[in-house]
Amino acid sequence: MPDAVIRPIALADIEQFRDVTNAVMRERAFLAFVEGFAIDEAAAFVARNLRLGNPQFVADDAGRIVGWCDIRRETIPVYAHAGHLGMGLLAEYRGRGIGERLIRASIDAARAAGFERIELTVYARNVRAAALYRKVGFVHEGTRTRGKKLDGEYDDVHMMGLLL
Repeated sequence: MPDAVIRPIALADIEQFRDVTNAVMRERAFLAFVEGFAIDEAAAFVARNLRLGNPQFVADDAGRIVGWCDIRRETIPVYAHAGHLGMGLLAEYRGRGIGERLIRASIDAARAAGFERIELTVYARNVRAAALYRKVGFVHEGTRTRGKKLDGEYDDVHMMGLLL
């Protein structure tokens, strides 16, 4: 039995959303940002997604936000049919199927909102996430060799896409 409810984010979730994103950032392995966001930055991000109708879901474990998935529509007119997916889950909640439920809810909402394409990037070392993305239908579209550099170490960046 899954231990978290997947639901759309609400303004009341901003502080916990910020805390979860910051926890994943501090792992310095999965996200492009490696230092946490201030509460006003997190609030602006969530408010903008809500205002624009961008899908953003959270995993709620009995009132505790433990993960998120968002799809931000591109703002440049010729790319506005597409969105960029971002997601994360607290370490202790990984491997339970919550990430798959989050991403599927977000994809369904993006489809309903008229998105035609979803894009994402994933680091080559993050094989677990890449496997999840393939499982839900994303395909590998290219690689930026040594596209990530952190603490003097490189990783390739895989670009993936999903046509809706």
